[in-house]
Amino acid sequence: MERKYVELYPSLGLLTLGAYARTQRIVPTIVDLTFARDLAPVRAAIRDAQPDLVGVHTKSLTARRAMEVARMAAGAGVPSVAGGPDAATRPELYLDGGFDAVVPGEGERTVVDLTERAASGETLVGTPGSVTRTGGKLTRGPPRSFLRDLDELPLPAWDLIDMDGYLGRWERRTGERRAAVLTSRGCPFDCSWCSKPTFGRTYRQQSPERVVAELEALRARFRVDYVRFCDDVFGVNRRWLEELLDRMDRSGLDLKFECLARVELLKPDLLARMRTLGLARVYVGVESGSQKMLDLMNRGTRLAQIERAAESLRTEGIRQFWFLMLGYPGETLDDIEATLRLFRRFSPEEYSVSIAVPVPGTRFYDSVRERLKPPARRRASTGGTALLFEAAYPRSMYRWEQARFDLEAALRRAHGRLSDRLIAQIANAADRFHERVATPLILGTGAAARARSARTVRSPRPVPAVTPVRPG
Repeated sequence: MERKYVELYPSLGLLTLGAYARTQRIVPTIVDLTFARDLAPVRAAIRDAQPDLVGVHTKSLTARRAMEVARMAAGAGVPSVAGGPDAATRPELYLDGGFDAVVPGEGERTVVDLTERAASGETLVGTPGSVTRTGGKLTRGPPRSFLRDLDELPLPAWDLIDMDGYLGRWERRTGERRAAVLTSRGCPFDCSWCSKPTFGRTYRQQSPERVVAELEALRARFRVDYVRFCDDVFGVNRRWLEELLDRMDRSGLDLKFECLARVELLKPDLLARMRTLGLARVYVGVESGSQKMLDLMNRGTRLAQIERAAESLRTEGIRQFWFLMLGYPGETLDDIEATLRLFRRFSPEEYSVSIAVPVPGTRFYDSVRERLKPPARRRASTGGTALLFEAAYPRSMYRWEQARFDLEAALRRAHGRLSDRLIAQIANAADRFHERVATPLILGTGAAARARSARTVRSPRPVPAVTPVRPG
């Protein structure tokens, strides 16, 4: 699932951390396991570099592997530290798993301090911005403030990894040399299912001038011609974004780019200008076609805003990637049907439909804590297909609903190859099968009948439309 859906870019967090360490007279080595089959590169790096400290970036899906690295470091007599979102929300898990310290927040200055302490043989306990365990209890060092001026950070240390490995894969796949850029840290919004342990609700931006300098460096050093702005939300500040576009225009970079944006920020006039400067794709957190569900998620968006943004993107010929979520507490089959209606209406070129994942440290997680399934029954890697808590419907219902979205996408792609009449026949047969066979089979006759009686509007079949593509 990860290989299929996750687009490969190097970790900008580690590259920035490495570059910052250099400014503090620390010699960094980065072991990137993206293209590795096992942990042999880690073992070799510990042997060859003889580090004073080993740090690991953590995510929930890689927790087990991270702890293997910690044990490997301990075997070599080297202290280890865990950073990243998962360690930030579950420091005790990583400390119990073999790490000597956890950095739950912004890592640059804290990791420098930890490295200097480790090199001089000092204890790591009490380091500002860290969490350690002493006497069976968690010990938190004094809090450390966030970096105020992101322009002070050096350009990422691209030379510490195999950039050609990433760029070559992209070039073979798309004909483009694609790289990622991060222009901000944090997110000012407060979706109830989103975990933001590293930066909290802070939002800080690099200057447009600094961003363009990084784009120019990527272009000159690596012949990059496509950039993904991987900010949590791109372009929160309209004035900042317009200045960035001005500088990109004057620089003559001629880059294609993509970003993740909220629907209320995607104004028609702004999209038109961004398209002329190379905007090719926008990732949009649609999540649901039910206003009730958007409110329960605390998304802060309205269906009308989603519809306007989708229409504007379609008019400009900009590819849309929709993120959709099923199974969030409070969702009914009617809410899922509303999401499917929205999906049918706008037919985004790309999408993902995941089953809601309760991430530790979120309000969503807290609300279902008592309904979490035992760890033994969970899948090691969810990929958005596992149901990790007792939801309104069984996992098979959500997997079936995911399949319905996939069928809709397949029917859209079939236009031009199959007749509209045949496509309509397949679609109507699928709807009848869903209502008369699949739902009763999965939920039981009584539950299915109640669901049907409660449903007042069936998903209409929109007239097939051709997405316009603007020239240039």
